[in-house]
Order: sequence, then C-alpha cells, then structure tokens
Amino acid sequence: YQDFAARQAGDKDYRSATSDVKKLIEDLKTKQVDSVLIDLRNNGGGSLTEAIELSSLFLGNGPVVQQRRANGSISVEKASQAKAVWIGPMGVLINRGSASASEIFAAAIQDYGRGLVIGDQSFGKGTVQTMVDLDQIAKNETPRFGELKMTVAQFFRVNGGTTQLQGVVPDIPLQGGSDQGDLGEASFTNALPWTQIQPATYRPSNSLHALTPTLYAMHENRVKADTEMQLLFERIAKSKRIRDNNAISLNETDRRAERKEQDALLPPQKPINHASSSISDEATDEARDDGLQPDERSIAKANSSDQARKSAKDVLLLEAVHVLSDAITLTSANSQVADSNVLATAQATP
Repeated sequence: YQDFAARQAGDKDYRSATSDVKKLIEDLKTKQVDSVLIDLRNNGGGSLTEAIELSSLFLGNGPVVQQRRANGSISVEKASQAKAVWIGPMGVLINRGSASASEIFAAAIQDYGRGLVIGDQSFGKGTVQTMVDLDQIAKNETPRFGELKMTVAQFFRVNGGTTQLQGVVPDIPLQGGSDQGDLGEASFTNALPWTQIQPATYRPSNSLHALTPTLYAMHENRVKADTEMQLLFERIAKSKRIRDNNAISLNETDRRAERKEQDALLPPQKPINHASSSISDEATDEARDDGLQPDERSIAKANSSDQARKSAKDVLLLEAVHVLSDAITLTSANSQVADSNVLATAQATP
C-alpha cells in the first residue's frame, strides 16, 4: 500500500508499506531479535513500487523485478535504498492467496538467496493490467461502451523466470489447506503460459540453499510428532474430500449431518460466552444455523466464533518460526566449523 495522493502532493512522510515496515524493523533491532519473518499469506499484492522498495529493506539497491511490455521492451526495476535495513536471517511465509506484488517480493528474496520462502506455492499472477475507457477513445459525450481491461505487461524475476502460472515455489513446503486446483492463475482457462527471459545482473547467495534439504528433514520430523499439525492435515484432507463431492442432499437429516462434519473441520475454538445469544448453552447441533431455518441465526454467537478463530493458535506460523530457528542454528554451526577449519589451516601454515 501507498498513499499516492500524499506522495504526489510532496509529503515526505506519506504512509507506505515500506516506511511502516522500516519502522518495525528498527524497533525489532533495538530488541535484538534473531530473525524476521514476513507473513504474506492471503496478501493479494498492491503497489509495484512498494514491492520493489520493500525488497530493498532486505536486499539493498540491486534489481528486484523485470518488466516486459507489449512492444517487447524489457526494463529492470531497481530499488532506491542504498543499504539494506535488515541484514540478519529472514523468511517469507506465503500461500496460494499470495499474489502479484507479494510474489515479486518473495521471488526476489528467494532468487538472491537472502531468506527462506516457506509455505504453499503462490497464486501465479505475473501480468499487469490496465483499464481502457472505450468511450474516451470513441470521444463519446455520453457513456456507451464502458471499459476494457487489457494485459499490457508481464513480470519476470531477476533470474529470468516469470511468476506467471507457476508462482513462487517455496524452499520449505508447508501445506496450508488451500486447494491448488480451485485457486491461482492456473485455474483460469485463459491464463498466459509460463515463459522466461534473460536473467538480470545480480549477485545471489547460495548459502541457504545448501541448508534446505536438512531444514526440510528437520521440519518433517517435527511435524510428524506435532499433534496439532497432524489434526490440521486431517482437516485439510477431509475438506478436500467434501469439496470434491459435487452432490448435495436435499434431505434435512443428511444436510445436518453434512454440516456437523464440516463444523468438525474448523480449528479448535476457545469457550464462547453465549450469555447475550438467543441460543442457550444447552443448544444441540440441530439448533445451529445451517441455512435451513432463518430463526436459527445468532449475530452475537457468530461474532464470538469469528473472534475465537482469529485468536486461535496459528500452527503454520509457529512452524515457519521453527524453520527459521533451525536455519539460524545450522548457519551458526556451519560458521563455527568453517572458523575452526580456517584456524587449523593457519596453525599448520609455516
């Protein structure tokens, strides 16, 4: 996000994602945090400029993304930040709902080897659209034709590949529950294909990529022993089975049984106070709002349930933090081994 009006008006303190994140980083640095995790799950993107400038907080002033326009011309977009604000360990958490500018940021961090990308494969939107006013072209005084949305450019990563269709594939896959077939650019019948161009000139670091197999093995072992993660995977599998079933019963008893099964797939919730609800605490499953009877709905209960879900434990976020913690431990161990090897070589040299 960016306050475009304030920026155009010359306000040097205009609100933007980059300026706000920069303040947060400076605060975290005073608290001496070990690493930073950027959570871009379900972030549909926004300003291209902000995606570039936000990347610069972690990369410095190198190229971030390439753009190929309809006439075939290619431009390399670089960040203006002279030096990175955060140079410590970092990660980016994404899912199928991470799109456009979010994918540009995650792809840049991944291509430079600057941090770990964790989560689900992203949306896969690598195109730029603009709205064309057909009445303005036809010089109509009264609107007749409306507007036409046109794809005018395509995004490419600094490594030459596009985020189109394939999205960003995480370094550490973390199943998050999104249906790969129902979401993403690949679900559109008219989606442009994946393609690539020449890479930009940049200096990647491969230090993290060497750790990926070990990190993934540690993640797998931890998840197998994590009861909450296993319950999440079970809910994901059941949800997919329900979505794949394209039939629905018109029998009320069967419908209520289906609703009960679907309710069981929701994350565990904290106890809810129904004192202000028109439904008593002793209400059975049959009294739940399943759309069959209009008088079953309770706004108070719905709001309480929604708030409980928001405050529920985020097991995927916690697992991403564990992965970053593992990366720090491995990096530190490798650094100590390297230092000891250098010391042994120096001592053996006449």
